[in-house]
Amino acid sequence: MNHWIMGAATGDWTRLIGMLAESVTFHVPVEGFAGVRHGAADAIRFFEWLAASVRADLVVHSVLMGEAGVAFEVQVAGTMRGESFTQRLCLVFEVRDGLVHHFREYLAWPGGLR
Repeated sequence: MNHWIMGAATGDWTRLIGMLAESVTFHVPVEGFAGVRHGAADAIRFFEWLAASVRADLVVHSVLMGEAGVAFEVQVAGTMRGESFTQRLCLVFEVRDGLVHHFREYLAWPGGLR
């Protein structure tokens, strides 16, 4: 989660990308990335989009752990394509052998984009 927080704040996602399994799958509610996506190359394309579009501060409010993974509920405040936004989201990571094999994001937009 620390690498996600750093990436959102700075646009440098290299540390998180370095944790992705080559066969990573992911689901994010972002236009252009609909459905379950497969492979590190597609995930890197998503993080490149984030680097070009989003700068935000994330505050973790709760952590949920289970056998299959860990989830983080976070408050986000920042800019997307130059527009201010706030949101709450839940990020879920499935990690094995030190690599992220699957991640998914669930989000809510309190008040939406301004």
